[in-house]
Parts: sequence; C-alpha cells; structure tokens
Amino acid sequence: MIRPVRHLAVVALALLLAACGWQLRGADGGGFEAVPVAVEGAVGNRLIEQVAARLRDLGADVVPSAADARVVINVAEADSRRRTVATDADGFASEYELRYRLRFSVTPGGEAGPDTRGIASQTVQTTASYPANPQDLQGQDAEEAFLRRDLRDDAIQLLLSRVGRQL
Repeated sequence: MIRPVRHLAVVALALLLAACGWQLRGADGGGFEAVPVAVEGAVGNRLIEQVAARLRDLGADVVPSAADARVVINVAEADSRRRTVATDADGFASEYELRYRLRFSVTPGGEAGPDTRGIASQTVQTTASYPANPQDLQGQDAEEAFLRRDLRDDAIQLLLSRVGRQL
C-alpha cells in the first residue's frame, strides 16, 4: 500500500517542479544558444579548439573572426603546476597537488549590440590531489595526466559558466 503512495508522491513532485519552470543547473545551454562567439588566445590551438567544441555543445555559433562575433573570448594564459603537499617519514613525496589555471577576458565583437558587456581579465582555477607511488611511476604519471585533462575540462566549464551568465 505504501509503495503506490510513494510513486504517486514522486510523480506529483515532478509535475509540481515542471509546472513552476524549475530545472537542473546546466540543463540548458547557459545563454549561448545561437550566439555568434569567437575564441582567441595565445595558449595553443588545442585549448582554443576545446573551448570552441564546448561552446558548440552548448549551442553557440562559433565564428572564426571577432568581426562576425557578438562576443569574443580571449584565453590569455593556461597554466598547470604540481606541488608536493605531504611527505613520508623519509622526506619523500607521499601526495601531490595539481592546479590548473585559465586567465581570460571577454570583449564585445563586431556583431555586439549596445547592451553587450565585456568581462575584465579573470582567472579560474581547479585543484586536485593524488597520492605519490614510487613503486608505480608509470601509473602515477598516467593518473597525473588524467587529472590534468580533468582539471582543464573543469576550468573550461567554469570559464564558460562565467561568460554564460553575462549573456
């Protein structure tokens, strides 16, 4: 008897939330739908292409030049660093921390309207730590490479989240 009541309560809650317009964060395109965006920067083509691909996933129209864009995202710097955060009794590293930083700014493009605002230079940073394993250096290197990619992807998401709020 309780099971049908529970199901009915879940359905009623879902209908109530849908009726009020509530949705999960990230469920929409973050304000990028059909917005012409140019991505520029001196950080390397691979990172620029990853930002452009993520913008396309969010529904943006990625254009090649600032003249054709409503907004221009300029990724000025990408930086990854590793530091030791813990050592063992012999003084060897037992845990490392990785930090990935992206510095960016946003300027209005050639297709910008009078209400389009830019974003002054900002930095997003992501951090993760992992254990050092001197017995398995290849595994440790593979884990570090995986974490670097994951941190880079998270930093790109943070960058696009900040830009999307301005659109």
